[in-house]
Amino acid sequence: MSVVVANFLSSTASEEEAMRAERQFTVRGSRGTQPVWVWLMVLTANEGRCVYCNDARAQTLEHERPVADKGHDIWWNLLSACDRCNGWKLRRTAAQWVVDMKLQLDRPELQFTKNTLPRRTIDGIMDRVTRTRSEIQDSDRCRWFKHHYGDEPRPSRRSETLDLVHQCAQRLSRYPHKPWTTPESPNSSGRFCSRRMCCPELHPDAQRETLLIAEKEFHMFHAAAYQERLHPGDLLGNLVRRYLAERASV
Repeated sequence: MSVVVANFLSSTASEEEAMRAERQFTVRGSRGTQPVWVWLMVLTANEGRCVYCNDARAQTLEHERPVADKGHDIWWNLLSACDRCNGWKLRRTAAQWVVDMKLQLDRPELQFTKNTLPRRTIDGIMDRVTRTRSEIQDSDRCRWFKHHYGDEPRPSRRSETLDLVHQCAQRLSRYPHKPWTTPESPNSSGRFCSRRMCCPELHPDAQRETLLIAEKEFHMFHAAAYQERLHPGDLLGNLVRRYLAERASV
């Protein structure tokens, strides 16, 4: 038998409306001074791939509109890019680079740009940019990264930051659903994460109890809960309430 500590959660609280984008999360400065949570939030977007080539692993924060072109050095102007594409794009917007690459493929003798991506890849860039910017600017997603990684100290080496990105991506892959899309605990203060998928212990109705079931049953129970888009504590709470209701009706 496995001894499992389970959380009993009330399922009566409904999902609150998504918080509007919070400008206090913005940080100005060079890429090197952006906080860790911004690096993680940006480089895990687009499934962790470079938004331009859509193939290489994202390695750096790239300004969609270059700072040299009056672009803001702020998180909502950042995209995930590999070092190669970041170097090839130079001081151009994504749209300008797309036009230059297409012209280069059509008229190589005019030398519009030195390096190009395959045409099929180029054709998808603007859609990926739009989709990835929307993902990065999602206020619920932004809050989740701020809450979970806002106090993470910034490593001195970029390689260490990229290791954190990899660890974060692995953590997210273990959730059956994106945690920032799951219900929040009611009356949350906004100072800490209140998503019931990842931080159920912060729910005001959370209770702790020892659950004695076989390990196989435990894993089956978790799988069933996730299929219902519930935290196991929510499903367990539902079962307890149903049992108590049936007992009271006898």
